[in-house]
Amino acid sequence: MNRRPQEEIEEIKEEEDNYVNAPAWTVDKVAAPPDQRSLFFSQSFPLIAVCWLILLVIMGLRIHFTSVNDAKLTAEIQQLTAVNQQLETQKKNLTEQIQNMETNWNELNVSRAQWSIDAYCPKRSNVRQCKACQNGWELTGSNCYVYYDADPPNQKTWQEAREDCRGKGSDLVVVHSQVEQHLLY
Repeated sequence: MNRRPQEEIEEIKEEEDNYVNAPAWTVDKVAAPPDQRSLFFSQSFPLIAVCWLILLVIMGLRIHFTSVNDAKLTAEIQQLTAVNQQLETQKKNLTEQIQNMETNWNELNVSRAQWSIDAYCPKRSNVRQCKACQNGWELTGSNCYVYYDADPPNQKTWQEAREDCRGKGSDLVVVHSQVEQHLLY
């Protein structure tokens, strides 16, 4: 072989290119079997999409109903707060009324006590002298009586006489015994 080394190198390269680029075997074109994973996803995709859609609807409804309930609760809280304020105002007004009534009651009691003191212990020359019966009344036995003229110009009905006595903090006499009747006449 009388070739030159350069020619040999080119020839080797050519053979190498043919060897590398040559097919290993020849196969007729046949449809490849479907990939099981892609088959699963292609068949289950609509089901998964429907599930996600249902989940999103449920979450949306939950958010909607939660916000509706929150709005209702907020409205109820506002109503209860208004009612509470009204009740607090009423309580304050009633407390003031009670205090005013107690004050009036105390003033009335003091006034009645003062009247009793003045009626039974009149002041003369800045000195009080107490007696068993108020002015105009007479002590008979252990009771105080006031006598009225029962003549026609001064006559009163039983009801009028009783009202007059009650206005003076007393009542008509009820005679219980013969002794009491003798003391009164």
